Amino acid sequence: MLGLRQKTISNLGYSAWTYIKYGLIDYPLTSAGSMIQDVANLWHVYDDNEYLNQQLADQRSYQTLYEEERSKNAELEGLIEMKNAQEAAVEVSCRVISRPLDAWDQTFTISAGSSSSIEENMLVVSSDGAVGLVESVQNNTSVVRLLSSSEMTNDIAVQISLEDGSSVEGVLRGYDARENRYEVTLFDHEALVSPGQLVSTSGKGGNYPSGIYIGAVTGVKMSDDAIISTIYVQPVKNMNSFTYVTVIGNGVIS
Repeated sequence: MLGLRQKTISNLGYSAWTYIKYGLIDYPLTSAGSMIQDVANLWHVYDDNEYLNQQLADQRSYQTLYEEERSKNAELEGLIEMKNAQEAAVEVSCRVISRPLDAWDQTFTISAGSSSSIEENMLVVSSDGAVGLVESVQNNTSVVRLLSSSEMTNDIAVQISLEDGSSVEGVLRGYDARENRYEVTLFDHEALVSPGQLVSTSGKGGNYPSGIYIGAVTGVKMSDDAIISTIYVQPVKNMNSFTYVTVIGNGVIS
């Protein structure tokens, strides 16, 4: 009986010590180990997220580069098609090498000059159509004045293709920046001009050929005596974004 009692007391002592040891030593150590493991797991998750974010950023960069190169290729293809469609005394393809941020809508500089037979007042075209005139020429570079520039001083001789197959001639005299449109004065005020008709160079003035696309008619302003006073023309698209251009001297579109 005494032995059983002593054994019971011993068991109780062991159980009490077990609980005390677990509460004071084992559990804190286990909890600390779990916390360290949790922190390690969170750190691995953070690393994984950083890696995935970097992969996504790289993918976006590659996509941007791809789109940029595809845009450049489309420009070059358009210029090649334009070159194949015309005969010009001078025809030089080059790059836009600079464009001032404080005059983005006024001028840009190209990588061709007098050594490439470039002259002032030659027409400069992107893959979409005419964008400017050569304003000044150096040996290996030239400054181009945009047709949409507020300081464009040279009138552009143009022609509008009519529905009956004929054309009417006029002069591009300026650009309305607020409405994003050219203003053209016609020589024949009784011509039947309507929106959607195409406007191109006539070759009757300046150092550039005929038939180069300028834009499309968007509206007609009539005078009080019911004759046409002004034609409104929408410029080619992407006037503010192109990398390659072709400078064209006198010739005739075939």
